Amino acid sequence: MKFPLFLAALFCCGGVRGQEWTRFRGSDGSGSSAAEGFPVQFGEKDFAYKIALPGPGLSSPVLWGGRLFLTSEGEEAGKRLVMAFEAASGRELWRVEDRFSVYGQHQFNSFASSTPCVDGERLYLAWSAGGKMQVMALSHEGKGLWTQDLGTYGEEHGSGASPVLAGGVLVVSKDNVGGDSFIAGLKPSDGSVVWKHARQSVRTPFATPLVFRQANGREAVVLAGNPQALTCLDAADGSLLWEVESASPTDRAVGSPTLAGGICFMAMGQGGTGKASLAVRVTDAKPSILWQRTKGLPYVPSAVGDGKRLYLLGDGGVLTCLRAEDGSEVYSERVFADKVYGSPVMAGDRIYCTGRSGQVAVVAAGDTFRKLGEGQLGESSDATPAIAGGRLFFRSKTHLMCLPSASKPRP
Repeated sequence: MKFPLFLAALFCCGGVRGQEWTRFRGSDGSGSSAAEGFPVQFGEKDFAYKIALPGPGLSSPVLWGGRLFLTSEGEEAGKRLVMAFEAASGRELWRVEDRFSVYGQHQFNSFASSTPCVDGERLYLAWSAGGKMQVMALSHEGKGLWTQDLGTYGEEHGSGASPVLAGGVLVVSKDNVGGDSFIAGLKPSDGSVVWKHARQSVRTPFATPLVFRQANGREAVVLAGNPQALTCLDAADGSLLWEVESASPTDRAVGSPTLAGGICFMAMGQGGTGKASLAVRVTDAKPSILWQRTKGLPYVPSAVGDGKRLYLLGDGGVLTCLRAEDGSEVYSERVFADKVYGSPVMAGDRIYCTGRSGQVAVVAAGDTFRKLGEGQLGESSDATPAIAGGRLFFRSKTHLMCLPSASKPRP
């Protein structure tokens, strides 16, 4: 789907131009890449490399230039790692160890669940540690630059929201059920607090903020939660632009908001099931709910869009395609008999869906459901893939894998 140039500029999400995957779900947060040529049928023999990781994790790889950055739990309790690899070869460049006080969390969560974000100067990480939220920045060579303690973080399931760069600040969600709950904008150079927006959710959301560019050229962030389903802030100064109340205020937002043709979609639920959703037009001065849906919804996975359509991969392995404008159903088909935690990604006109067992279903984008093939990772995976430099990166429980496209990958 190709937009007129002025619409492409208006609906462009935040991110650094020319870098493809600098945060969770890509530099624009859409989970999409223009890259093509990846196989629809693949197994271990097709990977350019497969690297053993020191421990499990749910975070996704992020990339800048020829470097890939990834977090992982360590081999012992209370230890996690930040690692850098050469994206083309998989050669490890460095690793930095972080020691922390072990805390309670959901059985399927991880102490390395939040995905870092990266720009031309620094790698940024935000994670909980012993009842507190900590943010830190490293150089591309692994040198510690600054650490910011944001205070207490109270949530029995742990943490999971990833930081994003927008409006010249680092946006971190410390929205939790504890007494000191807020969204913060930090100065990227030193971690000092630029702004805070107090926010108290009924149930802690784990969704990563959506970034989009307003008609006036300023970037805004949209945060999912409850009882305000969506909260939109000016990224540069944290001022409140608008909020939309949830029709299901006790449900939790885990999957991140998704933008398709100027329409923002979010789903929420509980107990491993998506139960409610809504869509709004972000270009409206005070958005109202365009449509809602209560079936065929994801809870943990985030949706992916192609402008006209939204593709929802449910936690039980069913892919549902909706028209973004009105929420009408195009199709709803099972792609595999597997549970899902990782979000689908789109490479060109192909959607890659990863199940918890390591099965990957490849589906054609469009109005007709066509399953093109399957891939096998060979082990369990709960992480969202990344796409950059003509390579598709999968993170399993114990390995990092690189699948090259038929087109020659860039160095």
